[in-house]
Amino acid sequence: MADPHIKSPLDVLDIITVVLYRTALTVGAITLSILAWEFDTAAGVLVGAALIASSTVHIYDKRFRWLIQGSGLFAALWFMSGLWLPLAVGAALFSFSALAVKEYFCFQLKVLLATPLALAGFWFCWVFEQQQISIIFSMSGAILLAVAAASKWRMPLHFDIGDKSRYQV
Repeated sequence: MADPHIKSPLDVLDIITVVLYRTALTVGAITLSILAWEFDTAAGVLVGAALIASSTVHIYDKRFRWLIQGSGLFAALWFMSGLWLPLAVGAALFSFSALAVKEYFCFQLKVLLATPLALAGFWFCWVFEQQQISIIFSMSGAILLAVAAASKWRMPLHFDIGDKSRYQV
C-alpha cells in the first residue's frame, strides 16, 4: 500500500496500472449492482474486473499482493474452465473483499470493512437460491465498492504508488 506523502515519479506503466485498477474497481461496483439479476451475464465481467484489479494493485507486501492476485487469477481460470461458476465468482468476490480492506487502510473509512460481509452474504444467498436476500447483499456490496472507487478517483495518481523502493519483489 502506498504512502501519499511520497511522490515518486510515475512512468507510463505506473499511470496505466493505476488507471486500470481504479477502472476495475468502478466496473466491479457497477457489475455487482446487476449481478443478482443477471448472474450468468455479469459473472464474466465481474471475474474480468477482479483479474484486472488484482493484477494492477499496488501493495508493498508481496504476501498480500500475491494472495489478492492469486484469487483473481484463480477466478479467471476457473471461469474459463466452465466448471461450477459460483466458485469463480466467489474467488472474484474474495479479491474485491481483500481490495476493499486494503482501501480501508488507505482511507480509514470503517464502512469498507463491511464489504467482505456483504460480498460473502451475496455469494451464500445466491448459492443457496435466496434471490431476494442476495439482491440486498449485492446492492450493499456495489455501494461499498463504489465508495472505495470514488475515493480512489478523487486522489492524485501518485498516491497509489508511494515509495517505489519499498515494494517487495
